[in-house]
Amino acid sequence: MNGPPADRNPFFRHVSRVVDRFGDLLPFLVVPLFTTLLEFDAVRRAVTGAGRGFSIEFNFQFPSPLLDLWTFTDPPEPAPELGSPGTDGGGFGDSLGSPPAGSGPEPGGDIVTVDPPHQAGSVPLESLGLEFFGLMLAILVGHALVYSVVSAIYLGGIDRRLRNEPVAVVDCVRSYAGRFLAYFAVIFGAFLLAIPILLVQPLFALLAIPAVLVAMYLFYGVPFLFVAADASVLEAFRNSYRLGLAGGSYLRFGLWHFAVVLVVSPVVSFAVTSGGAVGFLFGSVVVVPLSLLLAAATVSFFDELVDRDPNAFDEGAGTAHP
Repeated sequence: MNGPPADRNPFFRHVSRVVDRFGDLLPFLVVPLFTTLLEFDAVRRAVTGAGRGFSIEFNFQFPSPLLDLWTFTDPPEPAPELGSPGTDGGGFGDSLGSPPAGSGPEPGGDIVTVDPPHQAGSVPLESLGLEFFGLMLAILVGHALVYSVVSAIYLGGIDRRLRNEPVAVVDCVRSYAGRFLAYFAVIFGAFLLAIPILLVQPLFALLAIPAVLVAMYLFYGVPFLFVAADASVLEAFRNSYRLGLAGGSYLRFGLWHFAVVLVVSPVVSFAVTSGGAVGFLFGSVVVVPLSLLLAAATVSFFDELVDRDPNAFDEGAGTAHP
């Protein structure tokens, strides 16, 4: 797949290439649809949210292995209606799950501004017990395993179809699932390490947003290098970091992807949070093919980087060129 050298718009060039090959990739639409439906609570909040207001969200996202509807919107919990169980029609002493005073919509209003927070300390940690934390850990591990296998088949299969090779599902799982599992473990571990820091010094939360965005940019290439360069976990992190520092086409591609999500997310979030089941259906129809298009364009982009200079991505290589 030795193509032309990268131009000033690598994002549009690879999107155009994927559009021309979209018929070959249609079976992969099931993946963003599956991950969308897998988030049962988000589906419930979207479907039951009609008539309770709306939200407009601007979401930030560099290329990621699995984009779905919830990349573009996070439907808030519908505010309880006046007179419903657990509400007193106003005043002090909000019940569990109700919005704080002034944050929810006025009766008949049009805007939901925040998700209703749960009251702190309502369930003592000591009352949860080891069984609860064991169950939560099992759920997290189960999710990680499922998403690792799905990512391996999804990105690995897209890469092979773009190279006119058979998908070979079993081979994709055997080759890449372990690397994706390690990748998700690193992300989750970084998140766990950040929690005590933010609890000790909440002001660090102001620095967390730019720090997270920088990390997302520097390492967005990691999962795609698993399939494009057959890189190990360590080499994928190293080469993605080098590409990020070098900028060039890596920077331009990432910024265009970032811009697309930023522009589409307010439209999708408005439709999903205001339209109930119809809005959920509309958002899925828009986002599922868009998610596949963005993922495949990113795979195509990294395939070209690797094919143009394969030595730069060899194990132990000293440099990786944009």
